[in-house]
Amino acid sequence: MSVCKSTSVEGVLWFACLMALAGCRPQGVAPVPGPLPVTVVTVAAVEVAHQAVAPAQVEGVREVEIRARVTGILQAVTFAEGAPVKAGDVLFRIDPAPYAAAHALAKAQLAQEEARARQAADEAARQAKLFADQAASRKEADDAQALAVAAQGARDAAAARVELARLDLEFCEVRSPVDGVAGRRLRTEGALVNPVGPDGLLTTVVRADEVWVRFGLSEDDFERLFGGRAASAAGAPVALLRPDGSTHPVAGRVDFAAPEVDARLGTVQLRARFANPDGDLLAGQFVRARVTGRKAKDAALIPQVALVQAPSGRSVFVIGAGERAEVRSVTLGETQGTDVAVLAGLRPGDRVILDQLHKLRPGSPVVVAPAKK
Repeated sequence: MSVCKSTSVEGVLWFACLMALAGCRPQGVAPVPGPLPVTVVTVAAVEVAHQAVAPAQVEGVREVEIRARVTGILQAVTFAEGAPVKAGDVLFRIDPAPYAAAHALAKAQLAQEEARARQAADEAARQAKLFADQAASRKEADDAQALAVAAQGARDAAAARVELARLDLEFCEVRSPVDGVAGRRLRTEGALVNPVGPDGLLTTVVRADEVWVRFGLSEDDFERLFGGRAASAAGAPVALLRPDGSTHPVAGRVDFAAPEVDARLGTVQLRARFANPDGDLLAGQFVRARVTGRKAKDAALIPQVALVQAPSGRSVFVIGAGERAEVRSVTLGETQGTDVAVLAGLRPGDRVILDQLHKLRPGSPVVVAPAKK
């Protein structure tokens, strides 16, 4: 019985020693891993248009202030706020009574002056005939002629006063000078309006079928897109980006670029014109403008998933010499869907690694995984 127990204990101890010896190996020595399988995309040279996105604001191509041109009591407001109006539509009426009376008085004075002018002209003609017949002196003839000229001037002045009175009476009806959308009314019935000062502003009319969009580009973006030349920006296509990231269906074009940098903002100011047939764009609205400039040759398009953040900036892993991972710093352009433009840092034929990025280190051995069927 004791022999069997001793043999059993010795066997257990011998097995434990073998396991301990099997687990002992020099510290710092690890099994050598095989190459990491990765998916790649091969770089091809393409032309990519330089683009920049900037905050922008919509303006009406024509924003007209509707002002009173005569002083008086506002009798009626004849438009609906925010409604479309046509050129010539009456928007406000000012009490015309005093101006109608002034117009009638001016016409009466004109009639008087016309009568005096006819009388003076007849007298001048009579004195001229008498002078020719040697029945009147030259002085009498000259005096009559001078009175006729003065009477004619008084008649012309009276006619001008009639026209001014007629205009004042006409201005009692405040009309829209353009087609557009009426703004908020700033004066109500019974208010005293005056063409001088803030009391004269009644409302605004904004042309809605076409708008401007103003935005600014940094000096670097302006140089990148247009070579720093304002003339090169003329006609450049501009798209508007909605808050949800979608693109406004109507594109516009740059119709003005400032020839200097705005010292206050540090940007070059640009303006684009957009058709707005449906009135979707509202004056004063804030949007984002994406402007497209000149094309970059020998650029590349790669999936955005290939980008990694390095201390020196954005980088990618490529398969270098010896089938090992190599880091390349890249200069990026604009995104195009799921791709991003690379303006510098890659060459045609480079194999950019798309996955396993969290496991890669510079010099890691890699192997291109077979394409999935």
